[in-house]
Amino acid sequence: MKMASAAVFAVLTISALPGVQAGTATPIQKVLQMLGDLQSKIIGEGNDAQKVYDEFAEFCEDRARNVGFEIKGGKASVNDLNAAIQKEKATAESLNAKIEELASSIGTDEADLKAATEIRAKENGAFQAEAKELTEVIGTLERAISVIEKEMSSGASMMQLKSASNVAQALTVMVEATSLSSADASKLTALLQNSQDSSEELGAPAGATFKSSSGGIVGTLQDLFDKAEAQLDEARKTETKSNQAYQMLAQSLKDEIKYANADLNKSKKNLGASAEAQATAEGDLAVSSADLAQDTSTLATLHQDCMNGAQDFEAETKSRGEELKALATAKKVIVEATSGAADQSYSFLQTSLSSGADLANFEAVRFVRDLAHKQNSPALAQLASRMAQAMRAGGSTADPFSKVKSLISGMIEKLLSEAQADATEKAFCDKEMAETESKKADKEADIEKLSTSIDSMTAKSAKLKEQIAELEK
Repeated sequence: MKMASAAVFAVLTISALPGVQAGTATPIQKVLQMLGDLQSKIIGEGNDAQKVYDEFAEFCEDRARNVGFEIKGGKASVNDLNAAIQKEKATAESLNAKIEELASSIGTDEADLKAATEIRAKENGAFQAEAKELTEVIGTLERAISVIEKEMSSGASMMQLKSASNVAQALTVMVEATSLSSADASKLTALLQNSQDSSEELGAPAGATFKSSSGGIVGTLQDLFDKAEAQLDEARKTETKSNQAYQMLAQSLKDEIKYANADLNKSKKNLGASAEAQATAEGDLAVSSADLAQDTSTLATLHQDCMNGAQDFEAETKSRGEELKALATAKKVIVEATSGAADQSYSFLQTSLSSGADLANFEAVRFVRDLAHKQNSPALAQLASRMAQAMRAGGSTADPFSKVKSLISGMIEKLLSEAQADATEKAFCDKEMAETESKKADKEADIEKLSTSIDSMTAKSAKLKEQIAELEK
């Protein structure tokens, strides 16, 4: 109240005297008019500030809503990417298990095929040896039977053959007569011995016991011939069946290996695609997480800035209200104090000049406060507040602005110190920016080289893929 009255008297003191000299209006009317203009100015500033704050509040609301949508979308994207990564991991585990199973199955089938091939080779070797031996035996028997029938019909060795008590003696007679080679005779003797051993084991009569006649010898050899042919035929049938069974087994194993290899290649290809998809999702997740963190930080900063703006607007509105209240009180005091006559009012002003030096404080504080508002300077706003407090506490001393001058001097020193620090920081920042720009240029050159290399590798990869596709066809 004291400061408001002082402000009113300051305005009266400053503006009333020119009014007296001009003679267009009384000093009281001029003062009241200027007080009214000042009220209008403050009200206009309040309206302008209200418009600016309304726009600021709308911006805060719109921006907060948009950032909220971005955060919601970012969280959904992060959740989707995490789900995709988990899915690809599960797919990779399944494919790895399948690949291991197929590789094991292929290994088993290849081992079975190798073992079956080795067994088949041994069986075929045994068959070839047996077939060769039986073929030679059959040939020997054919020659022996032919020779015996020929000798029996010629009569030259007929008596000796009839006198033979067994086939071995008959074969000896034929060898001595040069009708049969000693090699064929040896083979036939061994064959007869084996046949005799087999007959004895089965409880059959001895093969060498026969009637001493040509029919008995030929019959014995013919019986051996039939058995040899039957054995050869049986061996050939067994070989055919074994070969057919092997071919079926081998074809089955080869088909299994073929299809398993195709499935294995497909699984490996799918595993590579899954790994690529997982890597892409992880990269997108890193970007989305960074964007989400930035949006969250932006929302927090926006909230704080909007709260600070609202508090500043509230403080300014309160300050304007106090100023308007002070002006209204001053006008009321002037009207009440000057309601007698103009000369009394003028005399009232003359008697109030004693505090005129103290009354300019209002305009000084207001000037600093307006400057702080225009420059958006918290330091000037703080200075205006301290000036008001100092003048309230100063009363009517000889130099009411002594403390204010001290505050202003301190503020100037502080600003100079900050300016010097800013200059030093600017020099450091300029140096760092120059180095950063240089490093940035080097990195951009490296990026350009790497991009060229990537493009070249991509083109080469595409060409190789085309070649692989052609080879697979």
